[in-house]
Amino acid sequence: MPIYLQIAEGIGALLKEGVFPPGYFLPSERSLCEQFGISRMTLRQAMGLLDREGLIDSHRGRGTIVTSGALRKKGQELKSFSEEIRERGGKPESQVLSLERKIPSESALAFFGLTEGQKVYEILRLRLNDGEPLAVELACIPERLCPGLERFDLAKNSLTQILGETYGLHLESCVEEFTAEVPNVQIRQLLGLTKNSAVLVANRKTFADDGRAVELARSTYRGDRYGAIVHSVRKKKSVLNGGN
Repeated sequence: MPIYLQIAEGIGALLKEGVFPPGYFLPSERSLCEQFGISRMTLRQAMGLLDREGLIDSHRGRGTIVTSGALRKKGQELKSFSEEIRERGGKPESQVLSLERKIPSESALAFFGLTEGQKVYEILRLRLNDGEPLAVELACIPERLCPGLERFDLAKNSLTQILGETYGLHLESCVEEFTAEVPNVQIRQLLGLTKNSAVLVANRKTFADDGRAVELARSTYRGDRYGAIVHSVRKKKSVLNGGN
């Protein structure tokens, strides 16, 4: 078993047992690397798996905090924007507003486990449903995972399909956090909103089937045209545990 999986399982077991309660800050990257005798890359792979399970959350400038997994609802199936819109009976379209190679932010650097000098692709797209603007999406993907991505027409081709078929990055799971916000002028103009409109923002972390962190995305949806539905199921408790 790869080292990062062993570490993820070990730390994950402690978190699930409540050894470290919600709100507890884990030791720094440097301390954990020294303790386990591993590289930062290996540690970040392990932490990525724990983040995917909703057991931890990293805050820039503050560190990694233990979360309450029970408060994070998870959807049943990972779908792309186009797949979701088609399932709802609509016709999805995309307009690529920009595609640039950039120096990553501190949060992206840590999430992807990048080293100094490595860049990311930032893709800004306007997403439409039946010709009507529905969302503005800003996606960030490491260049090292998909070199030459700019040669593809992302207005006509599925990014998810390109990542899977061309680069072997088969997206398996994600963690999304939804918030209601007041949009800025640029978002209002792109979505055709009035000044007092609200938007639904989804911040998403997406992982491949081998545990690699592939994408950081921020999708801003029209609040009057889009709603998120999460199907949650309560686990049955054993009679031996006295569950009611």
